[in-house]
Amino acid sequence: MQIKVSKKYIRTSPDKIRLIINVIRNMNALKAKEQLMFLNKSASREVLEILKSALAAAKDKDAEEEKLFIKEIRCDEGPKLKRRRIIHRGRATTINKRSSHILLIISDESKEKTKKAVSKDKKNKKEKATKEIKADKKK
Repeated sequence: MQIKVSKKYIRTSPDKIRLIINVIRNMNALKAKEQLMFLNKSASREVLEILKSALAAAKDKDAEEEKLFIKEIRCDEGPKLKRRRIIHRGRATTINKRSSHILLIISDESKEKTKKAVSKDKKNKKEKATKEIKADKKK
C-alpha cells in the first residue's frame, strides 16, 4: 500500500530542503522521523510535518508503522516572488524569494518486492512487443 502526501508553496528554498531530503531518502519512516527531530535545520520542521501527516494517513488505513519506508521523496521548485533592491547609481537588482513543493510517498512493501515488480513489468512489456512484431511479420 502506498500513501502519497504533498505540501505546496513552502517559503523555503528548494536547495535548503533538498539537503534534508537526501538524509532521509529510502529510510524507514520511524527512523526518518527520529532523524528529522534532531536535525539542526529550520526546513526539517516542514519535512517532519509532512512525514507525520503521512504516518497518520497510514495509521488510518491500518498499516503497520514499523514496516513503512520512504519510497519516494522529492522537492520541486514553486513560484518565485520577485522583489527589487535599490543599489548604487539609481539602479535596481532583483531578489528572487523562492518557494518549494514537497512530495512524499511512503509504502509498506519491501524494497526488494518493488524492484522485482518493476523488473517483471519490463519483461512483460518486452515479451508483448516481441509477440506483436512476430504477428506483424506473419501478416
